[in-house]
Amino acid sequence: MSEEEETIIPPVPDLDPTEQRKQWGELLGAASDYHYDMSGQFEPEDEEDPDDMAIVARVHRAWGAAIAEAVHLITNMAEEQTVVEIDPNQGKAKNITKDVEYEQE
Repeated sequence: MSEEEETIIPPVPDLDPTEQRKQWGELLGAASDYHYDMSGQFEPEDEEDPDDMAIVARVHRAWGAAIAEAVHLITNMAEEQTVVEIDPNQGKAKNITKDVEYEQE
């Protein structure tokens, strides 16, 4: 490539946050499904004889569950607009969003 040639990178289209969350949900959902499928591939046929493959199956199930939980969290936070602060000293999440009292109809 000579000095006269210039690389042109097309602009990345701006996505609204709702569309971004939707696309992340689809991507992470597919990743979760992949790990659940892989856990089935490594599941030992004889449960009495666990081996390294059983460990691999459990790891893939754990990843599948963790990713599915992340999708669930992203979806709920988008719907509730809740801000959650995690205190590393306590290890528990606490809701810092102001409580809003709704009037009964």
